[in-house]
Amino acid sequence: MNGQVTTPGHVRLVLPGSWVNVPLVDPDTTKAFAQRVVREQVGRDDRLARVRRDAVQQVCDLAENALSMHAHTLALALEIAPGVPFAASMVGRDVEWPDGDEDDVVPVGAAGPSSDQTARAAGETDETDIEARLAAAYPGAELRALPAGAAARMQESGVLKGKDEQTSSVSVLYRIPRPDSDRVLALRFTAPDIGRPEIIAQLFDAIAGSVEFTRERLFAAAPDA
Repeated sequence: MNGQVTTPGHVRLVLPGSWVNVPLVDPDTTKAFAQRVVREQVGRDDRLARVRRDAVQQVCDLAENALSMHAHTLALALEIAPGVPFAASMVGRDVEWPDGDEDDVVPVGAAGPSSDQTARAAGETDETDIEARLAAAYPGAELRALPAGAAARMQESGVLKGKDEQTSSVSVLYRIPRPDSDRVLALRFTAPDIGRPEIIAQLFDAIAGSVEFTRERLFAAAPDA
């Protein structure tokens, strides 16, 4: 893993060297990016023109789908395995808590001036509250401690459908509460199941474990008495 990127969603993470961060600015920018990446990957041989067109269209379709879900991040693996026509992908977007109650959790870092001991106790309480809220909001999910904070993780199997073929898939969804707002970062990883779903899931776990939030919560200053 060697490619650190910062996304428009104020998230920094590390992508494997074979992955690319796809711009979601507008369709033309996405298509131009896809064409450049595909040319570098496939080459310019005229006999591979259809392969290039199909690959570019796949990227554009994934970007369109991501935008329709109000995603701010889309990353793709250029090749998950030799000969597999489906790319692995990661879609990141911010979602509301399903319980809709923003008062259940004390924001991380919201403790007022106090001693170091009190601040540490407040931080531990915040983390416990967040874990409890995650467990209630996403029953059946596995709770994990990431460097970015507590997260809810779910893994499932599915099917990836292409233009002329389909294959089974493995998907991992991470939900990580944001420290800069009362929302949740949802990171969905999807890849073709090449017979070792646990290996693919470990790669997804490593990417999720590299997440950093680059924007801190801002609190309004109390008015002077």
